Amino acid sequence: MKKIIFTLVVSLFAFSAFAKDMPIQPNQLPANAQSFIASTFAGANIVAAQKDLDGFEAALNNGVKVKFELNGQWDSIESYSALPAGILPAPVEATANAQGGNIVKIDRDFGYFDVKLQNNIELKIDNNGKILKKELD
Repeated sequence: MKKIIFTLVVSLFAFSAFAKDMPIQPNQLPANAQSFIASTFAGANIVAAQKDLDGFEAALNNGVKVKFELNGQWDSIESYSALPAGILPAPVEATANAQGGNIVKIDRDFGYFDVKLQNNIELKIDNNGKILKKELD
């Protein structure tokens, strides 16, 4: 009996390790994720893509990394250089831009966005553009 339980536990760990970060072809990303990349990062190509239990991730040849939920909606975006305008809702983007740095990282949460600027300011901004938290990283 102990051998059966041990085998099941080992199998579950092996499956969970395998299920994490499984490489996929870029065309295996959800259609709306592919469309988002093509329209937001025109001219950039997907150089690596992977799927895990929580969603998808794509690395672009311009240094941008985008994480998507299973439904293909973007969840986080990060880059070493400024992200293009228009990703965030207008009030959120205006508030972030008023802080004096280019946006290099965005995390979407329920009701707000975590935004990091090139000047190392991190902001938590609600959907209406109100700063909920501001700190220097």
